Amino acid sequence: MDAAHFSAPDVNSPRAAVEGEALLPDGSRLLWALSRREFGPMSFNGHPEWDVAHNRISFLRLYDLSLDRVVAAGLAHTANVKIVGGADARRGAREFSSAPPETDALLTRETNLVLMTTHADCMPVWLYAPASGWIGLAHVGWRGLAAGVVRNLIEAVPEDERAGVTVAIGPGIGVDHYEVSGEVAARFRADATLAPAVVERDGRTFLDLLSGAKLQAEAAGAAVNTEAFACTFSHEYLSSRRRDGESFAPMAAIITRTAP
Repeated sequence: MDAAHFSAPDVNSPRAAVEGEALLPDGSRLLWALSRREFGPMSFNGHPEWDVAHNRISFLRLYDLSLDRVVAAGLAHTANVKIVGGADARRGAREFSSAPPETDALLTRETNLVLMTTHADCMPVWLYAPASGWIGLAHVGWRGLAAGVVRNLIEAVPEDERAGVTVAIGPGIGVDHYEVSGEVAARFRADATLAPAVVERDGRTFLDLLSGAKLQAEAAGAAVNTEAFACTFSHEYLSSRRRDGESFAPMAAIITRTAP
């Protein structure tokens, strides 16, 4: 299978930690990106809503996008996927209370609708189904991955419209910096697909989120591109809750398909 729609992303550019763009056969444009740490916090969790909205507006303007066309997931480390449309625009964009609750992945076929999730060690996973025009975005930490959020995002695309579905995995905490408890490791070892993501080194247990997400996506039938991945803990232009503690500033991931 081919993951070309997500190939050769621009990494650590002046306007984004990761960004990619593709002109599609129907003349529409696929755009996906992750903001840089220095753009400020993009999550309402612990940050004033006005400040977050301002940061989001500034980031979106770099791509000529409007916050009024954003749907931002509520995020609760679940495997829940919500299919959204034009009527959902602005939900979670300027305040947390309107965000789709208990939702960590979004999916749409609508053009000019911007899907958004926020990240600081948990990975963004972007989706595109070329045969049908579906786009998607997931917030993937260990809890969501163990519950199947990557699989659920892919399988939320109707089966007869899933041909050629591809995903790109973005920055998240790397295995070298992600030591986990025995309880977390046991959750992954109990899943045949995810078990290889548990890594033992010198009596310590680590989790390879990138490997786990890739394995789960491939098991669900998607092609996977990992060129956009970088360790959030290891790179100062990325936000990491484990590295930065309470001063962490979550980044915003977006995906949209703009009309011709």
